[in-house]
Amino acid sequence: MRLAIEARYVEFILKDNVAVIIKKPVFVDVGCGARHRVRYTSPFVLRGGVKLFEADEVVEVDGEAYHVRAMRRLKYGVVALADRYGQVQYTNIDEKGNVLPRVVKRYAWSELQEPRLIATGYFVFDVNDETKEAKLVDEDPTHLLYINVHSVNSRTHGAMIKLYPSSLITFREGTSCATQSVMLLAAIIPVNTRFIICTNRPPYRREFEEYYECYEVEATIPPRQQYLSRTPIPDTMYTSAVSQEDVL
Repeated sequence: MRLAIEARYVEFILKDNVAVIIKKPVFVDVGCGARHRVRYTSPFVLRGGVKLFEADEVVEVDGEAYHVRAMRRLKYGVVALADRYGQVQYTNIDEKGNVLPRVVKRYAWSELQEPRLIATGYFVFDVNDETKEAKLVDEDPTHLLYINVHSVNSRTHGAMIKLYPSSLITFREGTSCATQSVMLLAAIIPVNTRFIICTNRPPYRREFEEYYECYEVEATIPPRQQYLSRTPIPDTMYTSAVSQEDVL
């Protein structure tokens, strides 16, 4: 199995111009407070690394910009060594104060105290079930590690995530505090498979009836998501999504 994993779950360190993956499992820790935690740990550890090459480019990660001096592009992800951080600005005023005919994008740069490794996109790992190791490869994936974290503020209901078909789920747990709760779900999805994800929207007290927001997701890299419906009974979303072409 070649598994695509989002960059936020892969940690690199720099060694002699090589971005080396810290050899450890995928680990996700969420909760509400120090004592109420939910933790997912993958059954395999990540390993591998990529050589970085000299560069002079701008890379945007989650809406933030970085100027990079060394980087490496893989099929679905980028690893880069940044020396400056930039705030994204949209303006129609140039550097001399003149009004431009259109809005342009600019970056307000500030130096980083020390160079920082950043990663974006997805990285593909060849998972060995016997050794429980996942080695970084620059190939097309066969599966996607899908992680969803959902939290709600409510005194009457806890956070809930439902995925259809449920056989794809490898981990789902939740925890709650007085007025806040969170649920963490992890699933391994064959690439290009379509599935349905529903998350609940409960009232804080009893202002309205709990309902679910449901989406159809296609396991592309990155995943594509389309809104389906709001429903009080999410199980109906899975059965209604089966077309005549799916019926044997």
